[in-house]
Amino acid sequence: MNNKEVNEEIFYHSTPSMFRNRPFSFTLSVIVVAIGFIGLIMWMLADSADKVLIVKSIVAIFVGAVGFGILFFWWLEVINTRLTVTNERITFRVGILSKKIHEVFLSDIRSVQISQNLLQRLLGTGRLEIASAASTDAEIQIDGIPKAYSVKEIIDEQRRKNQLVKSADTATNGE
Repeated sequence: MNNKEVNEEIFYHSTPSMFRNRPFSFTLSVIVVAIGFIGLIMWMLADSADKVLIVKSIVAIFVGAVGFGILFFWWLEVINTRLTVTNERITFRVGILSKKIHEVFLSDIRSVQISQNLLQRLLGTGRLEIASAASTDAEIQIDGIPKAYSVKEIIDEQRRKNQLVKSADTATNGE
């Protein structure tokens, strides 16, 4: 190892946003879960002779359970998706039981692209795509990343710093 000790510093670490990425789906799922709770309360308070109310309650409970399942598995997916930007690399981790990890060193980045529809612009999220010199397609693609433009600025700043350090090292070693 050389006499320079490399300390990797984290500049950004986040997961995609659930609400800001898909506000309508999130709101609809929460409403469906609330319908399920209302159905549960109606079922508990229903008179056993009122069969129609009991059937409506059971349907509402079932619908709420489906909504809760959707929210739960979506939440699991979101908390197990992470983007980390350091002064050396960008790491993208996905997975619960099986993991998929993509690492791209800042010096290998060919392009950083941000895509946002109108709603994503209003809510401050976007799709971030990072392509390296080794691949024709984007190597890292993440939807719903909070403050996508800030992430791009952090990446660009770290790339510039790394190029300056590399230029200074080359100039020092060349003399």
